[in-house]
Amino acid sequence: MLLAVKDLSIVVNDLAQEKTIVDGISFEVKEKTVTALVGGSGSGKTTTGLATLQLLPSGLSIKRGEVIFKNENLATLPQERLRNIRGKDIAMVFQEPLSAFNPLFTIGAQIEEVLMFHTDLNSTKRQARVFEILNLVGIDEAKRIYNQYPHHLSGGLRQRAMIAQALAANPSLMIADEPTSNLDVTLQAKVIDLFRKLKAELNLSILLITHDLGMVEHLADEVVVMKQGKIVEQGTTKNIIQNPQHPYTQKLIEVVKV
Repeated sequence: MLLAVKDLSIVVNDLAQEKTIVDGISFEVKEKTVTALVGGSGSGKTTTGLATLQLLPSGLSIKRGEVIFKNENLATLPQERLRNIRGKDIAMVFQEPLSAFNPLFTIGAQIEEVLMFHTDLNSTKRQARVFEILNLVGIDEAKRIYNQYPHHLSGGLRQRAMIAQALAANPSLMIADEPTSNLDVTLQAKVIDLFRKLKAELNLSILLITHDLGMVEHLADEVVVMKQGKIVEQGTTKNIIQNPQHPYTQKLIEVVKV
């Protein structure tokens, strides 16, 4: 088992009262598989993904539970140790690449920064690795993109560049938060194909956070359905799609079929 979330609860810290927004959830991500965390807005899926790497915004905190990755509890690790894990062992693809990238630095410089922190590669080898990883995610003009700033790229290219940044140091787990939500249908299909390729070629495990069961059906091995901070159903993708048991899951599937 690569990642195990056990009885995780997340709260909003308010002066008046404490509000639970993720309530005692447990699930696993197996090696070399895609596990989808599915739910609508407010279900707690993105918050869960952020909590995995202690990236919760101010005002939110883990109340209880464990996030076990390679025999370490990420929920209680000191920040220094977490910095070594983030980007190297676990990487995250955020929902909006334009916001996640620093607008003042080129794409190449920002991907190289990951390599500077997590590898011993010299400058020449870092640049070569950036070109290699940009090509891997389907960016043909790697040398040109290397010198571009984030706002110069289309939405599809920015998404691929962010995936390249996540893969730079060869992580074993990638957390992808709504990776196709801001793309048109054609680009969504290309990103799905890209994730399939990465899983097969790199033996990568992916925690996919999404509201789109259509995407899940084409990509995921396991599904965890969340509603209002709780897990209402989980199982193999085939079982969830073909024989959903919970009314909320059934509604999500109906939306895809419309």
